[in-house]
Amino acid sequence: MSHQSQFNPQRQFHILINDANEEHNITMMPGQEGNFKVIKQGEVLGEVAYTPQKKVIAYKGRFKKRFMQQLEEHISHYYSYAF
Repeated sequence: MSHQSQFNPQRQFHILINDANEEHNITMMPGQEGNFKVIKQGEVLGEVAYTPQKKVIAYKGRFKKRFMQQLEEHISHYYSYAF
């Protein structure tokens, strides 16, 4: 997995994540080969990879399990509607 992948700001999408009764507006910026940059209010929280098995794996940053599950759901929806 390349950590130098290119991300496409024109294809970014926004999601709402619920964490500990608090909602977070997150920007997801897709890259090549199923990689996504996770951004909150202009700050890059990390990067995740969406595997062919439809799972999300963090390779930069640390995310709670519930946060990762919600990312997985949103990315799955992104792929089902975008392509």
